[in-house]
Amino acid sequence: MIEDKLAARLGWSIPAATITLSTLVHAISGNARAIPFFISEGDHPGLERWIFTAGLAFSGLVLMWVSWRLFQVKREGSRWYWIHLSLLAGLWVGGNLTIMSFMDMYDHPEMHVITALNVFHFGLVWGVLAHLAIKDGNLAGKKLRMASIILAFTSFWIMTWTMGEAFAENPEALTPPLALSEVQGWIDYAAPAEYLLAVGLILTLASFEKDFDSNEEEE
Repeated sequence: MIEDKLAARLGWSIPAATITLSTLVHAISGNARAIPFFISEGDHPGLERWIFTAGLAFSGLVLMWVSWRLFQVKREGSRWYWIHLSLLAGLWVGGNLTIMSFMDMYDHPEMHVITALNVFHFGLVWGVLAHLAIKDGNLAGKKLRMASIILAFTSFWIMTWTMGEAFAENPEALTPPLALSEVQGWIDYAAPAEYLLAVGLILTLASFEKDFDSNEEEE
């Protein structure tokens, strides 16, 4: 059985490595439509697609396991309603992340957008609910979580507002099939915000590793 500490570490390190490698390969290979580009544009046919799909599919399964173990380990002494809701949110995020890894934005844009939004929205919800639920959480983990959640919320707002304006200005470009090059001026701001959002969510996941450490020491 995999240790909770290792599972939690895999939960944030695998998506971090996957996003980094797939986007780097996409840029270096010359397949990039423009720079900056969205994370999901790295799910392009080629080596980057293998990295993107395999990494995020496995990440989704690991996150479902981590959310379950966090629920089991911290259920006693936590705020029971928040911990139960955080479990549901975590399972939903992991499931959508795995599905999204196979639903690339080139061939399945509608399904990709739906699952990606679920990952972003409920990833933030999971972080907030788990933070509220764990009353005796590791202090360093709590501080990291608060900072990362603020970063994620701010970045998500910037990305959402920017792409909302892009759609209002040029709706046909953002209606499948997508023509992202036509709104690259907006993507220049939205794409970096998406990367910061990913950083915020990954750091939020990393903060839970400290709570598992604390629990193991107590046991």
